Amino acid sequence: MLLGPLGLAGQADAVSMKTTRFVAYFEGFLSCPYNDPAGHATIGYGHLLHYGGVTKKDKRKWGCLTEAEGLQLLREDLKATEDEVLARLEGARLTDTMVTALTSFAFNLGAGALDPTKHKGSGKTTRIALHVRQGKYYLAGKEILLYDGVIIGGKRIELEGLRIRRRKEYRLLVKDLDSLKNCKSKCTAGSGNSGGGSGGGNQSGGLGI
Repeated sequence: MLLGPLGLAGQADAVSMKTTRFVAYFEGFLSCPYNDPAGHATIGYGHLLHYGGVTKKDKRKWGCLTEAEGLQLLREDLKATEDEVLARLEGARLTDTMVTALTSFAFNLGAGALDPTKHKGSGKTTRIALHVRQGKYYLAGKEILLYDGVIIGGKRIELEGLRIRRRKEYRLLVKDLDSLKNCKSKCTAGSGNSGGGSGGGNQSGGLGI
């Protein structure tokens, strides 16, 4: 599926529910305030309340969310991430599924992971946003696949959950490439034509490496 116009006006639009649900699947849902793996107060689908552990005040203020409320909060969180992703991809030809894949990746790791980044496991410098702008989608996807682990005690450990997430992001990134052949400017990021995609802030602490 092609993006609608992808310019500044579209970046003000809400994140698509397709992107929201894709990210929600991997983030997992806890209705009441809890401490994330880093010990920070969190609720719903990884929404950061504040740094530091959950307090009695958090429990009084937030209570417990329904899944629908959690999805809406996640959708709002994703908006900043999508905006950061699209800002890095100005001039790139994109599909909706690409935006979903790259927003999911950036929400998990931080949008800076799309910039030139030295991968701690392989020592290789990845340039995901650059490859997408150049139309080298498979190369960008292969670099996404590298980020499937965490560093614990100075040692890199691959995680099956991250491996699955990266593979699904890869498949979304390259899913609709044939549709780009005839779309020209209407699916070009920053062309003044904008689409509803995904978006948000990095709530996950950049765990994958």
